[in-house]
Amino acid sequence: MKQIAFLLGSAAISGGTNVIFEHGSGLQKCGHEVTILTLENVDSSSYSWHPDAGELRWSRIDDVQDVEFDFVIATWWQSVELLERLRSRYYVYFVQSVESRFFPPKNSQTFEGRDIDIMAEWCESTYRYPLQIITEARWIQHYLLDRYNRPSHLVLNGIRKEIFCEDGVCPAERIPGRLRVLIEGPLGVFYKNVERTIELCVQAEVPEIWLLSSSDISSYPGVDRCFSRVPIAKTAEIYRSCDVLVKLSYVEGMFGPPLEMFHCGGTALVYDVTGHDEYIQDGVNAIVVAKDNEDEVVAWLKRLRQEPDLLQKLKDGARQTAYDWPDWADCAERFSAALTAIEREPESVGGNWLKEHNSYYVNARNHHFRSREMSRFAERERLTAAGNGHCLNYIQIYWDDGRGMSRELVKEYSTGEWQRCKVTVPVEKSPVTLRLDPSVRVGIVAIRHLLVRDAVTGVPLLEYAEHSDWGKVYFSGTLVCLRLNPYPVLESYGEDPQLILPEIQHIPGDGGVTLEVELCEMSFGEALQRYSSLGEQKRTLKQRMFMALSVAMKGQPTI
Repeated sequence: MKQIAFLLGSAAISGGTNVIFEHGSGLQKCGHEVTILTLENVDSSSYSWHPDAGELRWSRIDDVQDVEFDFVIATWWQSVELLERLRSRYYVYFVQSVESRFFPPKNSQTFEGRDIDIMAEWCESTYRYPLQIITEARWIQHYLLDRYNRPSHLVLNGIRKEIFCEDGVCPAERIPGRLRVLIEGPLGVFYKNVERTIELCVQAEVPEIWLLSSSDISSYPGVDRCFSRVPIAKTAEIYRSCDVLVKLSYVEGMFGPPLEMFHCGGTALVYDVTGHDEYIQDGVNAIVVAKDNEDEVVAWLKRLRQEPDLLQKLKDGARQTAYDWPDWADCAERFSAALTAIEREPESVGGNWLKEHNSYYVNARNHHFRSREMSRFAERERLTAAGNGHCLNYIQIYWDDGRGMSRELVKEYSTGEWQRCKVTVPVEKSPVTLRLDPSVRVGIVAIRHLLVRDAVTGVPLLEYAEHSDWGKVYFSGTLVCLRLNPYPVLESYGEDPQLILPEIQHIPGDGGVTLEVELCEMSFGEALQRYSSLGEQKRTLKQRMFMALSVAMKGQPTI
């Protein structure tokens, strides 16, 4: 019996989490002891959608510091950096997809998109770690070997044949001659492409469109029936009711939903996404269309609507593929065999080595962020000197109601002039401490009014204006107060400026709190011109400004 731990980022319903639960429960049935490790406590209701997740042992990472496992398995890119916190004979990376492909293109005009390329490279760097790797698809196996010379053990995903089968209840029987398609996936995730898939099905005049989503929705334009956050055991009922799964995602690992549809008597129309060739054969068990060839998608949907013989031929091919595919019990034995093979490998990465390796990558990443932030700072000063310094900045709101600090919202505002920002935070209980990060870059921020109200009753809970006692507000992180009266003038000199408000003891309503702030963000040069009373701080600001301008002379980076 082996002590095996899987790191888990979220217990919410998803295909990747389902795979982890299936392997975990399967290994436990093989005689191993399996623990699911999370950063925070997880309520059982979060994973009740999976029939066997409750049979696994659950624990926080901080609660198993004295336990030595035989295997600790990272399951998503950020979890690789968590491995150093755990004791294990072997550290394994279970790679379900190349997750750097999940990041959208860089967009310097948005807070989320301006540094997305650094985040994607951070993700990609995890594949350089010399960890033992298990993966679920041949394309991933080839990618890791070709790109990083990292060999891996292949364990295909299985299927719950007792659940995904043609016989059983369903919300509505299929109607011969009336094409019913199913679209599966979360909304608002660009690489899942769900919204555009719906539009193409509407354009093709599909008689009936169903949507199965992990998003919390009850309806969607163009969709006849929506199914939200359905437990695994119930998803098969929806598959059984539909003829074709239309799955036009851009990035996949092993691509499970079409296989589930095959087992329930349907077929699929997919893009030539990574992983489709693991079991999908164009024209045999499904239709494969080149990515973004939307005209062909519409044309094939019309053909499937008009040609029942073609639809039946594809269903028959899909049925044969399903018959030949292994179940999860078989795949669990293969996963166990992969772990046994890893034990025979001559080298094993140690915890101390992981700490050193993590430190190297964390320092490199932080240096990259700081370098880019200094480039933005330099460009801002250069533009201001040229009379064109207005650009977007962002505030961030955090709160702590006794369960740790959580970030809720980011609010955009224009710089160079006084602006009012208003954010409602869904605080669930009191007492609560609010934190305002007034900027996301190097610069000067002045705040002359700050008000916190009960979101339901409008009752003021905290208020600071000109000549208020701003000394009760705590400035922390990379934020320093240059002048306090009649209102604070603050220098943000790094990526984490923090303004922490006094604790609010009682919130009258149950709808959270609304924070309103009037602020003005400006360049160092503007601050020197506006505020003549900065005293000794002027010298430091001038030094930083001139240094930034000299950097800007060497290039013109993008803000």
